[in-house]
Amino acid sequence: METQSATTKRGLLSDAVQAIRLGQKAFAREILADILREDPVNEHAYIWSAAIAETREEAVRYLERVLRINPDNTLAANTLAAQRLERREPAGVAPEERLPLSAPKVAFQPERTEQVAECPLCGYQRKPNAVSCGACGAYYSIHDFPEKGISGNTVNERLIEECIRKWKMRLEQETTFDAYMSIALGHLNLNRSGEALPFLWRAWALRTQDARLRQFNDQLAAKKLILVVDDSATVRRLVSITLERRGHRVRTAVDGLDGLKKFEEEMPDLVLMDITMPEMDGYELCRMLRRNPSAKRMPILMLSGNDGFFDKVRGKMAGATDYLTKPFRSDVLLNALDKFLRMDSEKTGFYHLAPEEETRRN
Repeated sequence: METQSATTKRGLLSDAVQAIRLGQKAFAREILADILREDPVNEHAYIWSAAIAETREEAVRYLERVLRINPDNTLAANTLAAQRLERREPAGVAPEERLPLSAPKVAFQPERTEQVAECPLCGYQRKPNAVSCGACGAYYSIHDFPEKGISGNTVNERLIEECIRKWKMRLEQETTFDAYMSIALGHLNLNRSGEALPFLWRAWALRTQDARLRQFNDQLAAKKLILVVDDSATVRRLVSITLERRGHRVRTAVDGLDGLKKFEEEMPDLVLMDITMPEMDGYELCRMLRRNPSAKRMPILMLSGNDGFFDKVRGKMAGATDYLTKPFRSDVLLNALDKFLRMDSEKTGFYHLAPEEETRRN
């Protein structure tokens, strides 16, 4: 059990580093806080917390905590000395004993005297002029989303996932416009517009007179579809945020088998896949995708924690287009996508039809 726990902590620390490299510092702080709650003497977590601290005083507290844990930590000692020299503080100042804890999420409580409406996703009350929910953090309408997408730091991911699950259960009893729209809204707020689009089309099929919804769907369908296959929820979330903010449409899969299923449901323009996954690894998934004649020229980028020559050769033999080593910076990922995505839609051969057009075509 101790070995498994240590492995889990190393994985979380790696996720935090990946989040930092992708510019998601708030998310990295949450991961580091989780590590320190479980292991309050983890000096590596304190070092990284100091590196992304929001204030200089906070960074100093983390570094001093490291030195109390390990007085021989040279990196912490040197960094702390430089901080104190810059602040011109005496070396004997002791910080408060405090662990970095995430700020608690507080549900929005409107005044009872005001007229209120409900969040279409989680059902919490809101003020009429509010744009996003104070409980789940989701935008209330598909038309309220910012141009560059959501940062991923303002939504309550677990609550939204639970809301999506409950709305899907309602669909099993009755297919309604509200259910389809709420599920789509949840996926959009989690930076998974590729998952949202099928539900948006089903909602539009119930209200074909809704011109704004049709326009939104058409604009979303015109974006390049990226399939992200990785068994790490953190990597999926970080990559989705990065790609959605770039203007792509993202679908995610939790492993190779799920990736194959998502691929068969809708042909992506590019696939990002981890190598090490349960059930079916990236090499096998890549070989299976290449058996599809339509995917012969589709870019497939492999992600791995190992920067080994043998892994790259195996990836090429399996049919991978390129190979990225984790953790990677967001600019490296985006440059790779810009390089391999074919910008001319006529060359891709993919056009996403509305439901009634698919029926006529078939």
